[in-house]
Amino acid sequence: MHELPIVLEVLRLVNEEAEQKGIKNISSITIVVGELSAVISESVELYFEMLSEGTQCEGAKLVYEHKPCILHCRACDYKFEHTKGFDCPRCGETAFLVKGSGRELYVKSIDAI
Repeated sequence: MHELPIVLEVLRLVNEEAEQKGIKNISSITIVVGELSAVISESVELYFEMLSEGTQCEGAKLVYEHKPCILHCRACDYKFEHTKGFDCPRCGETAFLVKGSGRELYVKSIDAI
């Protein structure tokens, strides 16, 4: 359910940018989504389709760039992408989440016709 305000904000940002630049039709919007953002793309798509009607975004394709969490092993100072566990692939010690990683959620780019 938290996808509704996300879509509203994406539409606000993109439509505002389109107005400022004189863009009539947006063809695609690239959104960066972190692993921990808990965004369900199917819900985003549904809300986007409904709410974009009559705007510069109507018919635009949403492109998702997924960002994994980054883990840091304090034992060997290795940073790596989270895949399935928290064990360091270099030394086997437990790694910790790098603060803020995997929580990204922003519009990266807009393509216009």
